[in-house]
Amino acid sequence: MKRLFVLFAFLLVSCAAFAQDEIPQSEGTLLVVPRIDLDPAYSGGEWSFDLGSTSLYTLFEGNLTKNLSFSVSNHWFAFCTEWDDAASLYRNTWHSNSANWVDWANLTLTLGNFFVTAGKDYMRIATYEIDEYDYNAHWQMNSLLWNMLQVYQWGGLVGWQNDDESLKVSLQMTTDPMMVHPFERRDLKDYAYTFNTTYEGEALSLMGSVTHSGSWGWIGALGAKVPVSDALTLGTDISLTEFVKSGALSVEASVSDKLDLVGKVGYEKIGSDWGEMFGGGQFFGGAACNWYPLRDSRDLRVHLVAAPMVYVHSDDTVSSLYLSAGATYFFSFKLF
Repeated sequence: MKRLFVLFAFLLVSCAAFAQDEIPQSEGTLLVVPRIDLDPAYSGGEWSFDLGSTSLYTLFEGNLTKNLSFSVSNHWFAFCTEWDDAASLYRNTWHSNSANWVDWANLTLTLGNFFVTAGKDYMRIATYEIDEYDYNAHWQMNSLLWNMLQVYQWGGLVGWQNDDESLKVSLQMTTDPMMVHPFERRDLKDYAYTFNTTYEGEALSLMGSVTHSGSWGWIGALGAKVPVSDALTLGTDISLTEFVKSGALSVEASVSDKLDLVGKVGYEKIGSDWGEMFGGGQFFGGAACNWYPLRDSRDLRVHLVAAPMVYVHSDDTVSSLYLSAGATYFFSFKLF
């Protein structure tokens, strides 16, 4: 395995050296995103309260040369109800099976229509809820796959795109989401492999993927979005795993420059392999309102979310209601 790392490092350095010979086109931007959430929830006949997705994120990305780009996303701090949860972001720095302060950090070399990415990245599971940046997502409305699969992993990706970049095909190899530490296993069958294809058209956007994970087994996913008009988009996310089979329909409406509405409804069948509390079915989804109150920008977003959830197992039904109110601000800086 060490020889693989040495070869991987040599190829990456060689690619960087080659890219330096190309015409320079260096630029970099930094996005700083603080988010605050107040999340009451009602489940099992009782109310509870936490700070939800309250966090500080940064996204630093740009081009080092004409052919070499970079992207670094960090989750610097989580203002959790339990301080131990906040500390775990740093305590789990070199873990693969849990979130930590480095979401991703990678380099991408583009040569004509081909591209190679190396470093930490998100697994290319083809659902739009996973494709969305964490600081934009409302977890209460998302599936178990989004909430339980740790998609930020170390590895590499090779791909091809057409001239206008509307069609992309890639093959990715990453560490497995259930490894305690990345690269801790020597057998390559214990790693995760994803074949992904995406198409971005004016009338239809599609993404599809097949993943084989050492711990999760096979994962198939398909996402689609159809713009009905300039103000209305319909979408669907479907994912099939050995543990969960999930499907969801969504609608996104841009009421005005200052107001967006999102609605979602989904159902997932949960396999019995996950323990006594699983083996049933779950309805999920909800409604979100995103309001941009600033006069000349969308830098400030205020959101309200209501997400009911109904879990059905045999003759037992458990209903829950998750609420969220919060704000997100987007500070953007051009660094070079």
